[in-house]
Amino acid sequence: MNTYPENPSSVAQAIGRYFYQPLDKLTSFFERLLMVICSTAILVAMVITTIDVVLRYGVGKPFGWSFDFVMLYLLPAAYYMAFSYAMKDGSHLSVDFFVKKVPAITLRTVYPIILLIAAVLFFYIAYLVGSEGYSSFMAGETLFGAIAWWTWPTDAIISLSFVVFAVRLILSACHHAFLKG
Repeated sequence: MNTYPENPSSVAQAIGRYFYQPLDKLTSFFERLLMVICSTAILVAMVITTIDVVLRYGVGKPFGWSFDFVMLYLLPAAYYMAFSYAMKDGSHLSVDFFVKKVPAITLRTVYPIILLIAAVLFFYIAYLVGSEGYSSFMAGETLFGAIAWWTWPTDAIISLSFVVFAVRLILSACHHAFLKG
């Protein structure tokens, strides 16, 4: 994104110092924690899959549980838990073609609104998925198979990831609307 020519007002700087920065630090802590879990999930999935393949084709006795475990818990963690960190890092795909053609004041107005709409949608999705996970937890739902895997942890992973992502979207909207100078 382009930087805006005007500097933030003293009120915006005070709000940034007392509200934005502490919330940003807290959110950044959770993003780093989720990234550690995400990275660990990827590593564990690779190790389990490698061992399973070696056992399947080398010995003829693969793990009976590895596919369900990786698909139900590790892949959702590896995928969803990186969203917020990638948003903060600027790693999400973006198209900057139009940004150069739009006046800075328009970007300063429209971009935060889009981020806030996205945040509301992600909070809503987190609520729906979290509600489904809670219902699954309360009902004790499991997958049918050799191992009765709980289904609620997948919903918890997705819901938690979306809440942190929605908070990051709000912080980004505030940063672009009020603090970017």
